[in-house]
This record gives sequence, C-alpha cells and structure tokens, in this order.
Amino acid sequence: MRIALMSRWNTACGVSLHAELIGREWVRMGHELTVFAPNNIRPVAKDEEFVIRCYSDEGDHTRTFLNPEPFLERDYDVFVAQRLEWCPMDRFLEVFREIRRKAKTVYVVHERRPPDNKLFYKFDWDAVVCFDERYVRQWREVYGGRIEVIPYPAGPIRRGDKRRARKMLGIDEDEKVVFSYGWAPELHVNPIVPYLRDLGIRYLVLVDPNSVGKLNAEEFMDVRVGRPPMDRVYDYLHASDLCIIHKEWDEVKEGEVVISSSVLMCLGSLTPIMTSDTEFVSFLDREVIKYSSYDDLRRKVGMFFEGKLDVEGVIRAAEEYARRNSPERIAKIYLKLFSEL
Repeated sequence: MRIALMSRWNTACGVSLHAELIGREWVRMGHELTVFAPNNIRPVAKDEEFVIRCYSDEGDHTRTFLNPEPFLERDYDVFVAQRLEWCPMDRFLEVFREIRRKAKTVYVVHERRPPDNKLFYKFDWDAVVCFDERYVRQWREVYGGRIEVIPYPAGPIRRGDKRRARKMLGIDEDEKVVFSYGWAPELHVNPIVPYLRDLGIRYLVLVDPNSVGKLNAEEFMDVRVGRPPMDRVYDYLHASDLCIIHKEWDEVKEGEVVISSSVLMCLGSLTPIMTSDTEFVSFLDREVIKYSSYDDLRRKVGMFFEGKLDVEGVIRAAEEYARRNSPERIAKIYLKLFSEL
C-alpha cells in the first residue's frame, strides 16, 4: 500500500513520536511511505529518504510556507494527517481538495479539544481516529463521519542491561538512580527537585540544549544535555532504577483530553515509571506508580527504594500494556482501516 503521512517527524514531540512508531512499522512491513513534514524545530535524528519537508508549522512561529507540489506530484492510496492546525490551513485547503481526488483521507486526533477555528471543519475526512473513548465523546459533537478508536502505541519492548547502560553513562553500579527527561524542565523537573533532595539518590536529568538554562540544578543532580532519539533515551532508562515523569496538576484545563506520550514511550523500556496523578495518565492504572502530591512523591520514592512497593507488578502490567499496544499491532490496525476505506 502507498501511504502518505503529513506530520512532524524526527522531532522531540508526541505527534512526531506517534508518526514514527507506526510509520516505520509500515515501512518494515513493505509498504511505501511518504512523509510530508514541516520545518524541524527540535531534530532528534537525520531524516530518511522518504521524508519531504515542505511546509512551516506552529513550532517555528510562521505557518506561512507551504509547497503544494510534493502533495500533488506524489502518488499514494491513503493520506493521513496529524495536527492540522499547526500548518497553514488556508493554503493547504486547496491542496487537500486535490488529494481527495486520488486518495482516502484519515485524520488522527491529538487535539486536547475540538478546535475553535472554523477553517478546520472545511476538511472532509473519510475517517477520524481517536486514541480512546474520551476523545470520541468530544468529537462526536463536532464530526458526523466515521470515527475509529486506535490507541496511541507504546514504545517497543526492549529489555535493558543495567550494568552495560551504567558503564556507558559513567554511573556506578551501586548508586540509586532516578531519571527524568524533557524539553520543559521549568515545568517537569524544577517543581519536584526539593522533594527528591536528601533521599540519597543520583537524579539523572536529560535536558534539551535549548532549555538547559531553565533548569534549577542542585548538587545531587547529574545533568546531561542532549536531544537524543528514542534508542538513546532507552539507554538512560535502562541505567536507572526509576523514571519520574512529572506533570503539573493544572496543566490540563477543564474539558481537555490528553495523554502522555512520554509515559507511553518509556513503558517499553520496562523501567518502573512514577508519575503525577493527572489527566495525562487517567487511562493507565497498574502500569505506573502515581503520586497525588509532592509529599506523596517523596514518600513513594522512599518506599520504592525500601522495597515497599509492588515494583514487579508494575513492570508486569507495563509489559502487558506495551505488548497489547505495540507499534506493530497498532500499525496493523491502521492498515485494516485503510483497506476498509
């Protein structure tokens, strides 16, 4: 099958990660993939030969550039798009009408809520994909066409060798290591630093080069600067005893629906994940360790290293979820939808 995908790609972003996890599976299965991608704002890897960068998006604060030729000249059977509002929608609408003449069209919903921009609803899709029923309830109010539920994929299951990973990163074997990463440390690292202090841990933090100045580093922290691809992030995870993925409780407004792509990617590493109990992980249960407050975080990190939590049960549940929602399985569900269309 010939598949076109309009999305961020090879960038530090949950939309890009989703595209890469399923897109590379389609390629591995022998399908012909073309990726129409915007200018890359936070590159994590070199583009493959099937990637064409032909428009600007919200990340470079322009949304004014769009080259229609690749969309019109390439042949494909199915056209899949993500985060349409990030592109110059007014310029893309005429292109989209031509795309509809030659391909079936699918939209993947990443939006926290249906957009207010009326131009968004001038695009007529053959199907809209939602990650779970929370999204479906929102989109049934604004979209009368076919809606399919296909979960966001988890990261691929890759068991790590802690000794090898620590040697690679220069970390002693007997240290208690807690890991966090991201490109917004002012939101996702700084608030929890005071509550991890004095726990006798090495707090390993991987931070984006453009954001390192926003990190409030302390002596017990081991700060690494970089924007690595997923394989490299897995090395950090495999070197760690525990991964903390923090979200502030007020990051989600009333009526919004969200998922944590970071949590889902990290599940596949089988390193235990501790995360704040927010809407970002409301669809998860035993797969992660949730904390309800900063004090609860401190208490549960202590319990983790004292052996007072069912860590093995968490890892088993995470593995079950990652297998059930593997990139290969999710990619196949999309292919089934494409064939039906």
